[in-house]
Amino acid sequence: MQRILVIFIFFVATGHYLSAQENKATLRGRLTEADGEPAIGITIVLQGTNLGTVTDIKGDFEINNILPGNYTISVSGVGYKRISERISLKNGDNITFNRIIEIQTQELEELVVYGKSRATEMREQAYAIEVVEAQGFKNLSINANDILNKISGVNIRQSGGLGSDFSLSLNGLSGNQVRIFLDGVPMDYFGTSLSLNNFSANLIERIEVYKGVVPIHLSSDALGGAINVVTGKKMQSYLDASYSTGSFGTHIGSLNAQYRAPKSGFTVRLKSFYNTSQNNYKVPVNLVDFETGKESDVATEVERFHDAYRSKMVWAETGVTGTKYADQLLVGILYSDNFKEIQQPVNAIGQAKIPYGEVSTEEEKIITNFTYSKTGLLKNRLNINSYLVGVFSENISKDTSSYRYDWYGNRELRTNNTTGEIENRKTFLKLETDNYLGNFNAEYVIVDNHNVAINYSLNHLNLQGADDYKEQNNTQFSNPSEVTKQVLGTAYTNTFFDGRLKNTLFTKLYNYKIQSLETNYQGTELNPFENTRDNVGFGISSTYQFDKFQIKASYENATRFPEIIELFGDGLNYTPNPGLQPEKSRNYNLGVIFNNRSANHPLTVSVNSFIRDAEDFIIPQVQGIKVFHINNGKVLSKGIDLAGSYSFKNNLLFALNGTYLDLRDNNKWRNGEVGVENTLYRIRLPNVPYLFGNLTISYRGEDLLKDHDSFSISAIQNYVHSFFYRWENLANQDKGIVPEQWTTNLEFVYSLNNEKYNASVGISNLWDAKVYDNFQQLRPGRTFNFKLRYFVN
Repeated sequence: MQRILVIFIFFVATGHYLSAQENKATLRGRLTEADGEPAIGITIVLQGTNLGTVTDIKGDFEINNILPGNYTISVSGVGYKRISERISLKNGDNITFNRIIEIQTQELEELVVYGKSRATEMREQAYAIEVVEAQGFKNLSINANDILNKISGVNIRQSGGLGSDFSLSLNGLSGNQVRIFLDGVPMDYFGTSLSLNNFSANLIERIEVYKGVVPIHLSSDALGGAINVVTGKKMQSYLDASYSTGSFGTHIGSLNAQYRAPKSGFTVRLKSFYNTSQNNYKVPVNLVDFETGKESDVATEVERFHDAYRSKMVWAETGVTGTKYADQLLVGILYSDNFKEIQQPVNAIGQAKIPYGEVSTEEEKIITNFTYSKTGLLKNRLNINSYLVGVFSENISKDTSSYRYDWYGNRELRTNNTTGEIENRKTFLKLETDNYLGNFNAEYVIVDNHNVAINYSLNHLNLQGADDYKEQNNTQFSNPSEVTKQVLGTAYTNTFFDGRLKNTLFTKLYNYKIQSLETNYQGTELNPFENTRDNVGFGISSTYQFDKFQIKASYENATRFPEIIELFGDGLNYTPNPGLQPEKSRNYNLGVIFNNRSANHPLTVSVNSFIRDAEDFIIPQVQGIKVFHINNGKVLSKGIDLAGSYSFKNNLLFALNGTYLDLRDNNKWRNGEVGVENTLYRIRLPNVPYLFGNLTISYRGEDLLKDHDSFSISAIQNYVHSFFYRWENLANQDKGIVPEQWTTNLEFVYSLNNEKYNASVGISNLWDAKVYDNFQQLRPGRTFNFKLRYFVN
């Protein structure tokens, strides 16, 4: 901490010294149309310099750090008349430039605009971040997971079709080690009805992927990396409705709308989706004869008959947006639920010989939210952002059948009616969860190029339940279990050399408290369990921007605390381990970005290398058909990911992403006992893909069937190298291999009337290849989908 304090004082002192030496000028103002409405997205440039900006949702802009001299201000925007004016600036000038910009009435023959989107601005931050704008995916029948799977360093694996369990990996960290956020709100306890594989692209504005260092405004205990899904926040009224249908009884609908009064800013917003699928694809199974108990030597293609899924969500918000006193002031309520049939154990190797016929899970959830944000306070020096969220859930895990099923859906009564399909005791676990979240973030500009930020977050969970059949569950959850996380983050950011060099130094103070119960298998013992921990995290990130190159480097010392499912299980597939310790990681990132912003040949290439040096690393340990989480001591993850894109005249697009990951056990001695050699030392962790990537080739055109229509056709090639799903140093007959996988997807989109009417056709796994995932479980083969979308604003 002393070193951090010394560094902080050095930066502050240096900043004040430099600002005293160069008392530069500031130009700010507001651009409006003739009727007084703000002119949004207008470009303001000081000609002959690299200084410029665009107007925000209120038409405001600001340019800082201007050296004294004479300049020409150039104001331009699509559909507006250009403004050019001379201006003279002196030391310390603070000039206001308010103008009414006229709408361009004549037709523009050709206009090339170089500007920075929100995604581009975020990529230029010091953090190792990838930003994907969802606009290009809204006409396709895909969800947030499908979009994320196109990003280098990200690997999504799921055990079946729509709604099945999935695991997200980011640069060697997976599951709860990577935190997921929805509009900046942690989704730790949002449940399965609001997970990434439910969110249609129509709901999403962009997805932010932080690889390594996580900024303080995403306040949670991420071990190394975070994903923030940002939903649509347009400043105008709109209607977006879509419906898609696909193979295996899949139907997906989405309705999103907003009304906004331009003058008052009064806003009413609706987001919703409905997803359902039978997931009745065929799988090869060595069938078992119930009478003889013998297993067939030949695999038979059978249809999955108990794998249906259904989920829905309705989210309504109202308030004001884009006003003098609030960029956003909204209150909302959300309802969601889902129902999932379970065909076989989630952690089975391949296809289970005996399927489940009645096992299921369901969830019902109500969420209330309050959001307030305002930028530009105190003469454009202070920005505030805050939220309060309440999540109230009911979850049911059901295994109460007295029947045994075969793969044709036939059943026979068991002799012991107390036995369930999963284990020798039935389960009907009902859990009620109350989750309260709050966050306050403030950013303040001390002097030009130097700002500080503070963030406080609270996440409190109350969990209680009962099980009519299994005493272990009934005892475990009979009294409330409580988890409280508090994180206080502070950050200091400075900028030098006309914005080319940016540095951010931050600290995070964690407070974690859990109160619960421990019990035995029979549920006859009841032992209170309480644990309180305080931890300190810190880090630094820096970037330097050349004309076409950008270099990024970052470091973070991070901590993550165990979650409820890791500590106490779920009553079905996961068993408890309340003795789990928090895991820690030292995360290093070094990356280079090349960006050639040519009008006809834009090219972007980024390379990111990473190291994750973790201790008390939490991994899932399979025991039979269930999972038991353990601390694996030290784990070292090293790797590199590559991303590149090239466009020819904005028609032909090539995009390539690839990742290599080396994730190995780093415990030299077994159980920390010096002298007792660990046979797994330097062995690659099992069941983790380590080489994967994708290539996309897309062509976009116009006037295919009629004037002013548009279309695109894309081919996506995916690759995953073979990997072991058991420790690779085991005997050959035991380690098990998931084979190499190549899959090809095709997409075609056709749009009319400026994308008001849209239709798309997609084919996934064109060649019907055998695609495996967790523990060599077979995923669906070739699938087809068709989508219709109507959009107007």
